[in-house]
Amino acid sequence: MADYVYIENYTRNGAMGISHLVFYQIAEAATNVVKGASVSKSKGRLFNLHRPIVCHIRNGQVNVDIAVSISKATNINEVCLKIQEEVASALSSMTELVPFNINIKVANIE
Repeated sequence: MADYVYIENYTRNGAMGISHLVFYQIAEAATNVVKGASVSKSKGRLFNLHRPIVCHIRNGQVNVDIAVSISKATNINEVCLKIQEEVASALSSMTELVPFNINIKVANIE
């Protein structure tokens, strides 16, 4: 069962629902654009319990948690800030002012 965020009066034609999987894909694409960072790989086991990007939708607010791998030659603070800016820009331009919260977790340094 999918959770949706509904945007009322979308272009004056009604409501539009956006699934949490859309937020996952937007966050993954925006994170991989940042130089020196990539989305952490999920562990290849029988049951996939670790997901690199987790999206929760509660009370119309989208919470995005991203686990990233960062290269050694970069400043971690700058890269994490750049990831947050890229994801925020992508989410706001593609979903029209949906309130969101972006959390970055450094899972690996390559």
